[in-house]
Amino acid sequence: MRYRVKLSYPTILMIGQEEYRLFPGQEVELPESAEVVKTYEGLGYLEPLPTKPKTTKKEVSDAS
Repeated sequence: MRYRVKLSYPTILMIGQEEYRLFPGQEVELPESAEVVKTYEGLGYLEPLPTKPKTTKKEVSDAS
């Protein structure tokens, strides 16, 4: 899930074997199932971003 970082300072999160560098105002993809992500979200350090619906291209037939 995508989040906006609401921290006033940069920080690093270790989730499993992955390192995530968070900077103020940054949009970042984080695993929402991770306990630290839930905690940061609850404390207001991360703001979930709405997911954009996938747009599908309409096929246009050449009716000539």
